[in-house]
Formats: sequence, C-alpha cells, structure tokens
Amino acid sequence: MRRAIEARKFYAVLPQRLDQAVDEAAEVIDLELERQKRKPQVTEQEKGDTPLGGFIRIQSPPYDDDPDPAA
Repeated sequence: MRRAIEARKFYAVLPQRLDQAVDEAAEVIDLELERQKRKPQVTEQEKGDTPLGGFIRIQSPPYDDDPDPAA
C-alpha cells in the first residue's frame, strides 16, 4: 500500500520536474551557444618568411557586459 502511494506521488510530480529540467537544460545550452559565438578565433599561417613560420592572428568579437563570462 505504501509503495502504491509513493509511486502515485512520484508520477504526480514527474511532469513538472521534467518540464523544469528541460527548461534548465535549454537555458544552459543557450548560454553555451552565446559563449561559443564570442570565443576568439585564431588564424595561423604555418609557412612564412621566417624559420618560425607565418603570422598568427586572433580575432575577438566585441565585448559586451556578461554577468557570467566564460572561463
């Protein structure tokens, strides 16, 4: 009897818990996609005029105020 009551409670709150977990995961995914957009891009030319090779260029998107910047 006790198991049946616990199972009923579990299944009663399961949809809300799943919705909350999906919303949290979507928020994390969106934040990570935004961080990937702002990641600096490195361009390297392996052959060049010097013994060390060619140039290395780093391009970064404009800075915006992010309360939780990427590490």
